[in-house]
Amino acid sequence: MSQTDTAIAIESSPDQRPVGVVVAMDAELRHFLDRIEIEREERDGPWLDRFARVAGVPLVVIRSGMGRVNAAAATERLINAHRPRAMLNFGCSGAHRRDVLQGDVVIGERSVHHAALHILPSGEEVHQGMHVEVAGEAFAPTHLPSDPDLVALARLAAETWIPEPWPRSLGWPEAVPYREPKVHVGAVGSADVWTQAQVRLDALHALHGTLCEDMEAAAMAQVCTLHHVPFLTIKDISNNEFHAVSDLTAFADFPTEEVGKRAAMLLLQVVEQMATHQAARVSVGDADAEDALARREG
Repeated sequence: MSQTDTAIAIESSPDQRPVGVVVAMDAELRHFLDRIEIEREERDGPWLDRFARVAGVPLVVIRSGMGRVNAAAATERLINAHRPRAMLNFGCSGAHRRDVLQGDVVIGERSVHHAALHILPSGEEVHQGMHVEVAGEAFAPTHLPSDPDLVALARLAAETWIPEPWPRSLGWPEAVPYREPKVHVGAVGSADVWTQAQVRLDALHALHGTLCEDMEAAAMAQVCTLHHVPFLTIKDISNNEFHAVSDLTAFADFPTEEVGKRAAMLLLQVVEQMATHQAARVSVGDADAEDALARREG
């Protein structure tokens, strides 16, 4: 095969590398697993890999457990074991703004490790960003952007997607008229912290522009940056501490049946968009290949 033939074959072939999906909790992950067909499972130590396809896109799905260390470990392991073309994350989160309400979904345009701090003798806190090394050079960005192409696909998917309404039985702020869930685009803050103090929530949003907080996204983004793997996180809102303080002792008011549900649904739409755009690229590649062959034969 000539170099021209090789180039044509590569350009017109779909990317068969899997897409990795890392989710913290079973309560979140089940909403995704209920809507896909698992082809097989493989156990590797603490990790259970689930293999599936959505619209022809191969997936490797794994539950990491909660927290930044678990998320980073799962991401590193999945990247090394399966060499994914992209890494996706979804799950629940707490709001950083009064108008970001239960059932809303946040497309994570960037991730911030908001607990990377120096606490000075005066009590002043100085955010240090995340220490990352790329191509041998160390730097400490204040945030890590999600892959712009994946963010664009998520925006596109959200245009025609209708989120399931939040159940009124699970509570709704009395001072806020009930509405359907909205999709927001912005920053996701991460730390092994559940923030309830309103003054702190306001400060985090003012400093970082964060719309919500979780415990995993920034860790995954950091590992993906090291490996040059495109990353996207999608979160849905399970609690808004401005309107109702969550019970962190018994978690009696935690909406277990709803956490991660809407984020999972939008993530599925994103994977389908990935399939559609890959098919379009392959179609273009096939047309280019035909043109090239016709010119050569002519």
